[in-house]
Amino acid sequence: MRQALFNILGERIVGATILDLFAGAGTVSFEALSRGAERAVIVERDRGLAALIEATARRLGCSDRLCVVPADVVHWLDQQPRELERAGVCYVDAPYRDDVVMRVLELLGNSPVPLVVCEHHRGRALPTAIGRLHVVRSAVYGSTQLTFFAARPEGADDPPRRGEEAPTA
Repeated sequence: MRQALFNILGERIVGATILDLFAGAGTVSFEALSRGAERAVIVERDRGLAALIEATARRLGCSDRLCVVPADVVHWLDQQPRELERAGVCYVDAPYRDDVVMRVLELLGNSPVPLVVCEHHRGRALPTAIGRLHVVRSAVYGSTQLTFFAARPEGADDPPRRGEEAPTA
């Protein structure tokens, strides 16, 4: 699934800042950095995992391109961090059975992030629009679904049509 994700994102990741929410071990961020992302901001509340991510970054020689934030994702997003303004892609991998994903999408729907990718169980129905975000693509891999949300420009009244602004393979 991760390979498919990066195939879909393609060149969009090159030079971008990726925001990795509920990062776990930071695998998505490390992959993004290896594929040309300029910077990764990882938010993971488990301090043990945050320390592991920092150790891995040192071992891989990419500590200068990675920022690890040991915080609760919703609380961090509520603070409207400056990293939201810089992010080109946001990856959300909330616990599948936790409804926190909806609150996170609401907060991101009011942010300047142009592309949000949400990993979730394929049985979870996500809205087709939330704030400025509108679904532009989805892909299913076994029991996992990736839903891609693109932000319509500030002041735009109409949501993008399905497939418009969508990352392409």
